[in-house]
Amino acid sequence: MKRTLAVCLLPLMAAASTHVAADSGAGCGLGQQVFAGQSGLGPHVLAATTNGSSYNQLFGLSFDSLGCNGETTVTAEFQRNVFVASNFDNIARDAAQGGGQHLQSLAALMAMTDQDAEQFFRFTQQQYDALFGQPVSSHEAWLIQLDTALMNEPTLSQYAMTRV
Repeated sequence: MKRTLAVCLLPLMAAASTHVAADSGAGCGLGQQVFAGQSGLGPHVLAATTNGSSYNQLFGLSFDSLGCNGETTVTAEFQRNVFVASNFDNIARDAAQGGGQHLQSLAALMAMTDQDAEQFFRFTQQQYDALFGQPVSSHEAWLIQLDTALMNEPTLSQYAMTRV
């Protein structure tokens, strides 16, 4: 019985450890400490794997150790970045149509009012070629491009999250 319970709880514990990750890279924890200062996909994957397999982030957040700070806030900009990285193609499709569920979610993450969101949907449709016509190097680069375009639109400029 204990073995079955442990096997059932293992995926839940793994999922819970991903929710406590910080805003950059593998977040805080033992993996972040071991691979600190290294860059590239390999060290990030190894740091995240170390954090996920040892379940140390909860400990670090609880006791403000292992590079964790339990008082930090997950920023709206970070949430927007994660959402765009996961849903970029759907956002592009919705922008081409002038609205849709993914574009609505992006507007909500940017804390747009309903009226401004409607204008945002029209704006992304009108600016589709400028926003989606060229390949971008990363989703962060696209968000900078979006914010630059928003800053040139008087009623939507307040929603630009990255100041360029």
